[in-house]
Amino acid sequence: MNRLVVLMLTFFTLNVVVAQSQPTQTIKGLVLDQASQTPLPGVAVKLDDGPGAKVVPTGLDGTFRFEAIAVGRHTLTFRFLGYQEKTMQNLDLNSAKELYLVVALSEQAVQGKEVVVTARVPKNQPINSMSTVSARTFSVEETQRYASSVNDVGRMAAGFAGVQPNKDNNNDVIIRGNSPTGVLWRLEGIEIPNPNHFARKGSTGGGISIISAQLLDNSDFSTGAFAAEYGNAFSGVFDLRFRKGNNERREYTFRAGILGLDFAAEGPFSKSKKGASYLFNYRYSTLGLLNMAGVYLVGPNVSNTFQDLCFNVAIPTEKAGQFTVFGVGGWSKEVQDVQGTDSTQWKSPLDYTRTTFTTLVGALGVTHSYVLTPRSYLKTVLMLGGNRVTFRDDTLTGALNAATISNEDYENLRRGLHTSYNLKANNHTTIKTGVLASSIGYSVAMQQRKPAEAVLSNVLQGNGNAWLLQPYAQIKHRIGAHLTLFAGLHSMWFTLNNSRSLEPRVSVKYDWGNMSITAAYGRHNQIQPLGNYFTQLVNASGQTAYPNQSLPFTLANHYVLAWDWMPTENFRVKLEPYYQQLQNVPIGAGPGSTYNLLNERDGYAKQALIPKGVVENRGLDLTLEKFFSQKFFFLACASVFDSRYKTNTGVWYNMRYNTRFTGSLLAGYEWALFGGKLEVGTRLVYMGGQFFSPVDVEASAKARTTVYDESQPFTLQMPNYARADLRLAWRISKNKRATQISIDVQNLTAHQNVWRQQYDLETKTVVYRYQSGLVPVLTYRIDF
Repeated sequence: MNRLVVLMLTFFTLNVVVAQSQPTQTIKGLVLDQASQTPLPGVAVKLDDGPGAKVVPTGLDGTFRFEAIAVGRHTLTFRFLGYQEKTMQNLDLNSAKELYLVVALSEQAVQGKEVVVTARVPKNQPINSMSTVSARTFSVEETQRYASSVNDVGRMAAGFAGVQPNKDNNNDVIIRGNSPTGVLWRLEGIEIPNPNHFARKGSTGGGISIISAQLLDNSDFSTGAFAAEYGNAFSGVFDLRFRKGNNERREYTFRAGILGLDFAAEGPFSKSKKGASYLFNYRYSTLGLLNMAGVYLVGPNVSNTFQDLCFNVAIPTEKAGQFTVFGVGGWSKEVQDVQGTDSTQWKSPLDYTRTTFTTLVGALGVTHSYVLTPRSYLKTVLMLGGNRVTFRDDTLTGALNAATISNEDYENLRRGLHTSYNLKANNHTTIKTGVLASSIGYSVAMQQRKPAEAVLSNVLQGNGNAWLLQPYAQIKHRIGAHLTLFAGLHSMWFTLNNSRSLEPRVSVKYDWGNMSITAAYGRHNQIQPLGNYFTQLVNASGQTAYPNQSLPFTLANHYVLAWDWMPTENFRVKLEPYYQQLQNVPIGAGPGSTYNLLNERDGYAKQALIPKGVVENRGLDLTLEKFFSQKFFFLACASVFDSRYKTNTGVWYNMRYNTRFTGSLLAGYEWALFGGKLEVGTRLVYMGGQFFSPVDVEASAKARTTVYDESQPFTLQMPNYARADLRLAWRISKNKRATQISIDVQNLTAHQNVWRQQYDLETKTVVYRYQSGLVPVLTYRIDF
């Protein structure tokens, strides 16, 4: 740590050069009507307050521009007759990159000729105006500023109300006690495969996101009672958007850190013909480079590498509308090798086991937005994507001969279409309707060697293609100055087993002053992780059967009540009680079985299932948030909840993720230092431990692996989880260059949090396995 301090001080000293004049930069943007997405001319855009304030109107194309603005933090205010005023505070302007904003304004309720201001607009209100409860927007600045988010939206979301971390070395998103498999990932309006490196089979999380924060625009995150356009999810939704590259000048970013080396570039395709622009980011893992040099940080004989590429190309036209071409792709590999070739030194199965884990994921898409009339537009997204997860487990004999114990290969190819029509019928009513169609190609194969058998046996086996069709319609209608109705209908049809659903969504919001109350109901369905449909069993007569192919959707009914209060412009209080009932949950088909598919951390079922399980989640989420102002911000969240399930035994049990409570605090302060700015941030988490089943010692000794006593499912609870993280970041802007050095210290106190219990073959006892200790993540970044 002393060396790290010396390194940081040296870096500060080298960069403290006072410029002859203060660097300046450009702020520009586009203002749109939120409902119709058409440009708004004549909007008064005010830069800062006080004597130095500047005001410019938007042009006929809705654009605005401020030239030669001093770098630092600024505030923009947008005012337009008949629309809600919008303020964007503490926008960070550096000397290397122009600041480009796309701002959407919402119309106010109108009574006769009098405009009635109904409420103060929360700064984190969702971009999707149809999302009313359990939803918020987040910015790329939040993704980068929050302690220990390491530019990963999954880890960042763990600081929001109702969300709890799962494991230190992955970014699974656990929402209100639900399984992380219930999360939907969307990019540019269409579902994409699991966008994470080291994405485990049947999961929606992984080690680290492949989506670079460099490309993200403001995006939405929802935790319940989703808008009608969101389907195939029962837990949460990430609705991600890419920003457009600078269409006037070329800009670059280089970042080096423990997680990887990044290079990003953006700019116009032609400086003489402004309009079309590109934006891309490539990353190669630092761990992979260290592995090449013979250095292994993850563990002895454990190699770990990944790389990814993200891009967004914007192509505006005068008459044919707006086109974009976007893409994400990532590859990762982890190999845990045997511990030497001297078999006399082997003490546990890990010593003579070689595991190879690889993931490959990608998505390529095209969007087209076309304004049909001043009050309507059409948007279409086409996407081709897929992912592949492979896992191989080889065991060496004393003679160093390899024997394959497990071989798994899962492939998923998606061809998707989302077309939507948005109509602003009048000042009170907005309608959106559309359809999502996905052609899902799949190939799943899992083979395992059973005890005393010489060959591998099929556990999962299947390949083919199926369609998932999702039409929807939704409406937003202002009944008066204070009351707004949101209603919608979503439907799903899965051709693999002809499952169908009809899902009503409705909410009512009442605003007055700086306060609002919303009541919402949503019915949501999701297909099972694909591998579960292809569990292969052999009956007594030797015939192969697939007992799980007829499993219907998992159904979730969400009920949410939200109270939202903004006593000041920069402070928000939100309280959300909720109740969720999940039905058709796949459970073990055997008599007396306590198995519940939603308790799987990853992987697929190896037994016959029936859709008769029930899960109930009830709880209360509290959010206290001070938006960044006066150099300070904090986000304090607390949740109390209960999450239980019932199988065909009729008995209620704890869900694995029923930690009962969770609390977190994100906070940060900014100081002027050495001609730059020092950001100090922290993240504190304290929550109950996850539940687990006791280890069956006798069965574990016989099977030579950990076997749990499923007659007492999830009756034991891990000790409470506690973690403190610290972030230090210093940045300075000079002429056409901005640099930053940061360190995120995860688990600052090196607190030992329990991960799980397992049977130790060497000591023949049950032992605890712990999560990560203190982990420093050092990063250097330069924009130019």
